[in-house]
Amino acid sequence: ATAEAWVEEELTFLSDGAELHGILTLPAHEGPHPAVVMPFESVGTNGGLPPGVDSRYQTELARRLAGAGFAAFRYDPPGVGRSQGEAALPSMQERGDEAIAALRRVQDHPTIQGDRVGMWGISQEAWVVSIAAADHPDDVAFIIAVSGSGVSVAEQQLWGIEAQSRAAGLAPGDIERATLFGRLLIDWQLTNPLYRDANRQAAESLGDGPWQDFLALVYGPDTDRPADDLRRAIEILTSVQDEPWAEALHLENVTIPALQRIPSDQIEKVKAAAEQSLLFDPGESLRRVQSAVLAFFGEDDIVQPTDRSAALYAEYLEEAQNDHVTIVILPGVGHDIVLSTPGYWEQLITWLDGL
Repeated sequence: ATAEAWVEEELTFLSDGAELHGILTLPAHEGPHPAVVMPFESVGTNGGLPPGVDSRYQTELARRLAGAGFAAFRYDPPGVGRSQGEAALPSMQERGDEAIAALRRVQDHPTIQGDRVGMWGISQEAWVVSIAAADHPDDVAFIIAVSGSGVSVAEQQLWGIEAQSRAAGLAPGDIERATLFGRLLIDWQLTNPLYRDANRQAAESLGDGPWQDFLALVYGPDTDRPADDLRRAIEILTSVQDEPWAEALHLENVTIPALQRIPSDQIEKVKAAAEQSLLFDPGESLRRVQSAVLAFFGEDDIVQPTDRSAALYAEYLEEAQNDHVTIVILPGVGHDIVLSTPGYWEQLITWLDGL
């Protein structure tokens, strides 16, 4: 789109008492316009912080949408960019509430068609938009979910570790090490561990190694010293981050920076939010979504299980008696569905125009 195809305006809105900052990209012609709200991408490259309004993907998508007649709103998460609040690990529910606060701010804008505002979310944000739509059916006109998983967060993480390790050509023993660490990471964050028996068996068959230290930390007696436990976990994870088998754990660029950012007085709160997120099952929200749904999946995704996810989306939305559902599996495409992905933009804009 040329520069004349869109104009940008800064907007602020309140969410949970914090003032958040965002950018509304508008078509250059007179409104009122339908609009798309884009919850911030959860994982960033600058030390693990989410990119917020600086997300290249969202910026490009917002301008492309404006060129096609749709306004688009992206925003900085709490504690990032110009948004107030703590940069923390919010629960899925908190992020859904935040997205609704953003959507309502957009609905109130004089150039926006208030009853035609929906949401777009990629990967984890596909869950966020489904929560928002389930909880606020009268506000969310439609949702576009891209590479969203239909299985629980914990299940998706483990499936991804195994699929990525296999795709990287790792030996079976290394795949076992990676998945053991993945399960231990999950159990470390849970009050009631899911994988204790499997992890003890795997650690025993693998013999000596850093997994034994992590196993002792995860299932050892409660110390009531959360700051010490966190420091110890970071030490163990840092010791394995350069191992070839640890690549699918994304320790260096995601997990460790996120853990290092937790203030010592917030550890319990962050752990509770992480537990909620790990146990989050998208079926709980998808079964209640009444908004129109467009869901894209990449056939060759190794982050989440496309065949199972697409089937679950269809099943859950049928249970919701939602008959405005379009599910698209893009051939030869992985998790990263971008504007240049063949068929993606064309089908997205055709579907939006048809609403």
